[in-house]
Amino acid sequence: MPLLSSMYLRLRLRNMYQGTKSNSQRFVSKSTTQSSESKVNGVSSEGITSADNVQKPQRYTKMRTKTAALGGKNLVEHVYHILEQVKWGPAAEAALDNLNCTLGVYHGNQILKRLQDHTVARGFFYWLKRQPGFKHDEHSYTTMVGILGRARQFNAINSLLDEMVEDGSFPNVVTYNRMIHSYGRANYLDEALNVFYQMQEAGCEPDRVTYCTLIDIHAKAGFLDVALNMYRRMQEAGLSPDTFTYSVIINCLGKAGHLDTSYQLFSEMIAQGCTPNLVTYNIMIALQAKARNYPCALRLYRDMQTAGFEPDKVTYSIVMEVLGHCGYLEEAEGMFTEMKQRNWVPDEPVYGLLVDLWGKAGEVDKARGWYQAMIQAGVRPNVPTCNSLLSAFLRVHRFSDAYDVLQSMPSLGLNPSLQTYTLLLSCCTDTQYLSNMGVCCELMAISGHPAHAFLKSMPAAGPDGQNVREHANSFLDLMHSEDRESKRGLVDAVVDFLHKTGLKEEASSVWEVAAQKNVYPDVVREKSSLYWLINLHVMSDGTAITALARTLAWFRRQILMSGAVPMRIDIVTGWGRRSRVTGSSLVRQSVKEMLNIFEFPFYTESGNTGCFVGCGESLNTWLLHPYVERMHLL
Repeated sequence: MPLLSSMYLRLRLRNMYQGTKSNSQRFVSKSTTQSSESKVNGVSSEGITSADNVQKPQRYTKMRTKTAALGGKNLVEHVYHILEQVKWGPAAEAALDNLNCTLGVYHGNQILKRLQDHTVARGFFYWLKRQPGFKHDEHSYTTMVGILGRARQFNAINSLLDEMVEDGSFPNVVTYNRMIHSYGRANYLDEALNVFYQMQEAGCEPDRVTYCTLIDIHAKAGFLDVALNMYRRMQEAGLSPDTFTYSVIINCLGKAGHLDTSYQLFSEMIAQGCTPNLVTYNIMIALQAKARNYPCALRLYRDMQTAGFEPDKVTYSIVMEVLGHCGYLEEAEGMFTEMKQRNWVPDEPVYGLLVDLWGKAGEVDKARGWYQAMIQAGVRPNVPTCNSLLSAFLRVHRFSDAYDVLQSMPSLGLNPSLQTYTLLLSCCTDTQYLSNMGVCCELMAISGHPAHAFLKSMPAAGPDGQNVREHANSFLDLMHSEDRESKRGLVDAVVDFLHKTGLKEEASSVWEVAAQKNVYPDVVREKSSLYWLINLHVMSDGTAITALARTLAWFRRQILMSGAVPMRIDIVTGWGRRSRVTGSSLVRQSVKEMLNIFEFPFYTESGNTGCFVGCGESLNTWLLHPYVERMHLL
């Protein structure tokens, strides 16, 4: 994707002409030298954006004749109402022309900030630009960049920035932060980084929001090294961490699986005299809950109350989830009652949590009861809540109820998601009866998700599997903007399905493409020189077998090509020391069976029966056997 090339060429030429970096700053308004930092309002990365409250510009360029009938706030409301009622086109333009009143740059910017439809906003922006005497400034250009960014109209952003420079207005730190955030939300991480480097070339210094946004998007995508590097660079730039920054880093580290490090940073934050706020506590409690450290989560909840913070809706949701996972579902319902007593109105996530908890407990009628209570309370379910109820019905093979949930989604204005289809495909794979498989396939078709077309049109593997890889590559490109966890869930379900239905060559090709696209960033890594770790514990058993077979084949090819011989390989199945899994592990069982069949020279270290270790000369000799290349076809 081309990235702002012509705009930056103009900026570089401008800087060369002016001679110094300090001179290049004189075109940027005073407000751009201030931090655009906004407070974190929740655990979500949506809170990490540049502030929307762009300061009022110093000039008010007027257009047309001055009319006292409409002015200031009334004028903004009136124009906004027109644009909300009429789709952009000749009728909208005529309605604006008929107002015959004055709009200044500030008024135009205030109207733009309220528009949700990017086509309407863009039409209005250019209508303003055509008015006699009117000229947009950096604030309205920045607002427009944010609107187009939310709509992922990146080519339009590039054109707009070229026009901005031509008009004599130059991007400020808020503009750049909007672009970085927009690219990050769409998972275009290289483009986000390019903006970061190019803003500095243009003489605009990154602020805390810049760094925090880059940290957040890279950690969520699995690039923890980039995220931590940005954290170090932020400190080197003299931007010391505050509560906002610490909260972002703690959240990123925790979500990337570095729970101990995130807790250490939380302790460091307190030791440095930086007081945690409610959001920080919510993040910490949520991370501990996700890691199933329930006692620690409840201890943090008590610490939060001791520190004088009253729980909010986010806190209640997290603690209810902790209680539910501990098996205290009635206590979780008690928290729901307490929440209402404290005048917090339960919203969709709270109802959705209770639907999910009861569904996972096997109490499907109780789950449906909470779903109906939510609708009766006037709260519309979202897709994840529908997925929770759907999953509950699928687990107990109540397919007619599952059908009703799926059919009701369009009437609620909801489209089945990638997770919806993943649930249906996993159920299809796990069912032992052909009749049930047929019902699942029908439900998958009803979902209308593009994943079904991808699976139905899967070609038979050619001699080298390239046709399947191209098919999978195109589909994953289509799903580019989906979050990594959702893509990983679908890929896992697809590979498991193909493997268990006998299409093992196709399964291996799909997995290889997903691995190349970083869908599984932590599966294979080098712990130290020639010491490798293969981590299979996040997979289904069919996917784990496929991934292990293809990874061992990759080691064999590396030996033949470069002579690089691994001295040790650890194969982790997530069953053993430190494992929180209870009951039998299908992954461990399947992996052990495959290793035994092919006489892999493994052993298990004391106390860690879920880690199979191969090392030394016996490992190297085994990897050179020709059958290692075709293990996945067993």
